[in-house]
Amino acid sequence: MEDLKGSAETEENDLSENLEFWMTRLPARLQTVPINCLAIPGSHDTMTYTIAKYNEVGPDESMAIQFLGRYCSLISKPIIFNWSITQYDNVTQQLNGGIRYFNMPRYLDLRVATKLGSDGIYFLHGLYGSEISDPLQEVADWLATHPNEVVILDFQHFYIFSDAHHRFLIEKIHTLFWGKLCPVFGNFSHISLQWLALEKYQVFVIYRHVVAKDYTDLWPSGFWPTPWPDTVHADYLLNFLDTKLGCRSPQTAFVSQCLLTPDTFFVMKHVCGNLYRDLSETCRHAILPWIQKNSPGSEGLNIVIADFISNHNFEFPKTVIKRNSQILKDSQDPSYPRTYIQVQSREHSESKY
Repeated sequence: MEDLKGSAETEENDLSENLEFWMTRLPARLQTVPINCLAIPGSHDTMTYTIAKYNEVGPDESMAIQFLGRYCSLISKPIIFNWSITQYDNVTQQLNGGIRYFNMPRYLDLRVATKLGSDGIYFLHGLYGSEISDPLQEVADWLATHPNEVVILDFQHFYIFSDAHHRFLIEKIHTLFWGKLCPVFGNFSHISLQWLALEKYQVFVIYRHVVAKDYTDLWPSGFWPTPWPDTVHADYLLNFLDTKLGCRSPQTAFVSQCLLTPDTFFVMKHVCGNLYRDLSETCRHAILPWIQKNSPGSEGLNIVIADFISNHNFEFPKTVIKRNSQILKDSQDPSYPRTYIQVQSREHSESKY
């Protein structure tokens, strides 16, 4: 296990040298920056590595696609599969590769759905994926051996969900991450990696459903805006990212979705293609320079997510993590506003939301 001593002495050009322990190894100055000011890499539709080519078509697809999946499955399901896979790496591989936000399924993007005829709750993206228990257990097990790392789990898109399903899922979250869930506060001003380590909090759970208001440790959507570009055009994507980042509130966290999303016309035009081959490289060439030109901070980069995060030897998470060195450079300027915060014990922290 990583030797945590001396992590404060890590040089800025080594920020992404050890992706598995990159938060642990951040210099002391970055450990005291509010977490909504750090550049944090995430994966889009984190759990799509669990979907299988001939699984049932999910309720997130249109009625027409569900019809084709039922009656023309030999043709339609492989096509749906090719355009639904966004990650090839499992949870542990993504965590070891520096990913700390799961858009889940998810993330991990947690697109969770109940499967007809089953008591379990399943990840979903076009086709059904695995039942949720094992991947979430993987996250919990990984955190147990990485005590200074923090993970953000974003649960969204609940299909065919009853109140009982929400209670079941929330109970599972509480069981798996007992004692590690960061409570909801009115802002992020005191929530740094140093403070989280002091309090032994390692998990933020964003639960994008009204039921979150009944829990003090499920963060509602408003604190973690995540605008979706919904385009196949790289130029539009970059303009969208610039516009939304420029409107970001410094009081919230912020998710920049650096991804291209195929529509029906695009899929029909590339019916023998797939997301990886026909969009991911175009996207990569667009987003990496965009990430490198933007700086982290309360009005800058925060959480940045992408598809196929391990491409080119985890080039995407490395690029995001390295942007935190800009905070170190800027802090050398006497006119730069201080973003460091005084760590306080739990009883002296501001009131919960």
